[in-house]
Amino acid sequence: MKRFLFPLQRVLVYRRSQADFEKARLVTLEEELNQLRHQLDSLNQSFLAELRTVLPNPHARAELGRYRMVVETQAIQINQKMVDKQSQIAKQKEFYVKANQASEVLTKLKDKQKRNWDQDLQKELDSLAMDSYLSRWKQ
Repeated sequence: MKRFLFPLQRVLVYRRSQADFEKARLVTLEEELNQLRHQLDSLNQSFLAELRTVLPNPHARAELGRYRMVVETQAIQINQKMVDKQSQIAKQKEFYVKANQASEVLTKLKDKQKRNWDQDLQKELDSLAMDSYLSRWKQ
């Protein structure tokens, strides 16, 4: 019997690589989101540290107020970037799920064809064994 060949193997390899690519993009986006979260946390920590060290004079309080405005502006920008990144992650998850499903469909088809091929091979081996046994028995 000839060896098992899956006619859609190249398509399966392509779809798996496509799913891997989409997964890598998703991981990259999640890392970028984590970096944004870290930036926001760092910004808040620096403001809190500055708040603890500010002197009680009016000039220092005015400088702290300006610094607070800068921090709030940067925090708003970072939050907007985080919202954008989260929407990109949601879209990328959809792309990954679709690519993974396409790969899984072909994998299941390959597994089914392999099982059928294995069954046919076993039938052929059983037939050959039976023929061999019968030819020896008739002798």
